[in-house]
Amino acid sequence: MVSLDIVKSCNAALLKSQPLVAVITGGTSGIGEHTIRTLATIHGGEGKGLRVYVVGRKEAAATAIIADCLKVCPGGDFRFVQAGDLSLLKDVDHVSAEIIKAEEAETKNGEKPRIDFLVMGHAFLAFEARQETKEGLDALYSLLYYSRMRLTTQLLPLLLSSSLPAHVVSVFSPKRNDKFFPKDLSLRNPKNYNFMNMGSHVAYLTTFFFESLAKKHPGKLSLSHYFPGLVIHENFTSGEKLPTWFKVTFKVVGPLMKWWSVSPKECGQRVVFLATERFPARGGEGKRDVAMGSDGTRGGGAYRLDLDNEVDPCPKNFKQLREDGMEEKIWRHTLDTFETIEAGKIFTG
Repeated sequence: MVSLDIVKSCNAALLKSQPLVAVITGGTSGIGEHTIRTLATIHGGEGKGLRVYVVGRKEAAATAIIADCLKVCPGGDFRFVQAGDLSLLKDVDHVSAEIIKAEEAETKNGEKPRIDFLVMGHAFLAFEARQETKEGLDALYSLLYYSRMRLTTQLLPLLLSSSLPAHVVSVFSPKRNDKFFPKDLSLRNPKNYNFMNMGSHVAYLTTFFFESLAKKHPGKLSLSHYFPGLVIHENFTSGEKLPTWFKVTFKVVGPLMKWWSVSPKECGQRVVFLATERFPARGGEGKRDVAMGSDGTRGGGAYRLDLDNEVDPCPKNFKQLREDGMEEKIWRHTLDTFETIEAGKIFTG
């Protein structure tokens, strides 16, 4: 376990040593909100500059969060970016275009358009069967994988302009490795799809896609798939997709679960920690104090991390999957999905 004292010390050094541009999706509630509040608190009035794009659906919530952040970080620049339905790649592209436009406008202020820190936490809690979007993807699967990889690739020019290098974080669960369906990458077979199988499948795809990006952009990108643990927040009782039985049950058992939960403030610190030098872009090999990459290379650029910021090793079957060329298959499948939908067609692959 990486101690919280070390986490806080590294975070303070990062925010007080250089300006930081961050994009946080799912930023109007839950882990996204607490990551934004943490950035503002650490930066305070002594940091070197902070600009945060708060991506979410709830403008009123964003306005309240931004007002609070400006009280503790008066020199910060917090901007709300309205999101529609991020399970749709068309909406992801719209959000990406808004961020790119805003960053390019910063050249007038003598700044270099860039993104130093991208945190993707947009999703919803649900236990339903596959819900296909008008683009041909399952909604929750898209939010956890396709949407996030699309956002990363759309913002890639700005990420590659970071001097940190840029750090990308997908908040979900690399630990779920029970099931993977290499012959059904889209999970169209009803026998393969349920909430648990989908989450496990996403963990495989995220690992391999992040490894591909790390290899294609050595020295430029650090990509982490992070499991935050149980972080209790308002979405557990107010989530739009949650059935009534879950909300009622959680109100009863929620107080007991706090004994095993991670506080929102600690979670915010641990997410920000993923932007520090402990998780370098590929090419950081040889440094003993950096994390082990998911491909078994120290400082490999792609990381699978547990709630305490320690590495979650890949299961043994990853070795055979690598030998079978699964990384390239997933890369091609993902880009084919993007290209089909971008052309205005429904993805059926």
